[in-house]
Amino acid sequence: ATNAKMGVQLMPKEQAKKSDVVGSFWEKYPDTVKVWTISDARGNIYSRELCGGPHVSELSEIAQFGMFKITKEESISAGVRRIKAVLE
Repeated sequence: ATNAKMGVQLMPKEQAKKSDVVGSFWEKYPDTVKVWTISDARGNIYSRELCGGPHVSELSEIAQFGMFKITKEESISAGVRRIKAVLE
């Protein structure tokens, strides 16, 4: 998904929790949160997370910073995978 699209929207924190948005330290966020979504051209969603980065409009923008290396991959629910990555 090298040209996956990044989108952001504001929503109530409680709505984000109910929408299976990935986040840590929920108690530290205000009542309205930014939710980042990574999706493909067809609208299939790969990830929905509380704002903590990534601030790019397409994943291909990351290439200017180096190689994108996946360090961990796991299942977080039925049909949903999470990756953790670093830039090298």
